[in-house]
Amino acid sequence: MSKFQLKYRALEPEDATMLFLWENDLEINEVSLSKVPFSKYILEKYIDQAHLDIQQAGQYRFVLEDFEGNAVGCVDLFDYDAVDRRAAIGIIIEKKYRQQGFAREAISLMKDYAFNRIGMHQLYCSVGVNNVKSLKLFESAGFNQIGVRKDWSFRNGAFHDVVEFQLINN
Repeated sequence: MSKFQLKYRALEPEDATMLFLWENDLEINEVSLSKVPFSKYILEKYIDQAHLDIQQAGQYRFVLEDFEGNAVGCVDLFDYDAVDRRAAIGIIIEKKYRQQGFAREAISLMKDYAFNRIGMHQLYCSVGVNNVKSLKLFESAGFNQIGVRKDWSFRNGAFHDVVEFQLINN
């Protein structure tokens, strides 16, 4: 039996509606560093190109499923740099599946994929200073805080600091 409760899979055309809901959820957008909502059309076009490997597309999104086939969220590797062998990581967990350890498991799955399958050297992420759950998540997953960007993101009429994390494959 796998040590994981989750598996990851490639995007399918029928995922467009689910992605549309997640990408445009105001609660998720509040902690995300995204600046604009995504249309369903744009997401469908993105899914049409999802078969490209990370070297071609510069990013890759996986849907996270439990072993009953329920989509619990997604995880992204993006801002991929082939020369420096690094990428950013981002996670969305569906509301009803939060607080069950899935985000931490998603990080473990992506660490294994990035470091052992495609030979990356490091992963990094940016987390808003007010997103306490994500700060704790990445710290507990072995990421090191490497700095704070002052007044980096503008949300709800105010500027907020962003914490930068990095995990190097040793």
